[in-house]
Amino acid sequence: MKNPHRYEDLLPEDFYAELERAPIAYFACGAMEEHGLHNPLGTDLFQGYEMCLRAADVTGGIVFPPVPFAPAGDPALSREELDSGGHPLFPPSLWVSRECCDLLYTELLTALAGLGFKACLGVGGHWPADQMLQAICQRNGGRVGDMRFWGGGTVSLLNDNLLTELYNADPLAGGHGTMWETSMMMAIRPELVDLPRAARIEASPLPSQLKGIDPGVQARIAAANGDLGERTFREATDLLIARARALLAYA
Repeated sequence: MKNPHRYEDLLPEDFYAELERAPIAYFACGAMEEHGLHNPLGTDLFQGYEMCLRAADVTGGIVFPPVPFAPAGDPALSREELDSGGHPLFPPSLWVSRECCDLLYTELLTALAGLGFKACLGVGGHWPADQMLQAICQRNGGRVGDMRFWGGGTVSLLNDNLLTELYNADPLAGGHGTMWETSMMMAIRPELVDLPRAARIEASPLPSQLKGIDPGVQARIAAANGDLGERTFREATDLLIARARALLAYA
């Protein structure tokens, strides 16, 4: 079914009508990254895109197709570092260098500003993308051309509220591909999650970022649930909506 906010679904007349009604652009980015045997490789991308679509349903505006490129590492790795062999890359994860991502995200923002958007929000479901979007926002003083910009992601939105509360109540809930992140996927794409496979990570011949983690954290994946994931999306989306409205108010 046609979505009135998805860029790729719109006819030209639809685009201009929505741009005039609510000149807000959203885009999500994330890497194709291994999140254990039980989660899909697009986990990060699905998260940010879901938040953008939910926010646009409330604020109006247009959601650019998700950008499936993000850097590895904290701090993000350069192409030279990616090619050096000195960093585990956990295939079939697919990484793009920090310099490429910086250029790509900035080019996209520049193009959206050129189309006449007054505000844009970039959402990284992947932590290094979240960090890079924050850095681009700070470097440009929250503006690209005539367009106001906010950049961040799931973690930066929730770090001072839901995530702090969750980790205080359940120290085994957090971490890459573990209970909390798996719950998010169960809320939006449950057909792509296979929880029993998480118990096979250590024995699997495939590389995984979840190998060798705290056994309690790994066992806690089995408690992942869609209710926690849905709460995460509701709270993150509410915060994203507030930022979108503030950007547009000062555009």
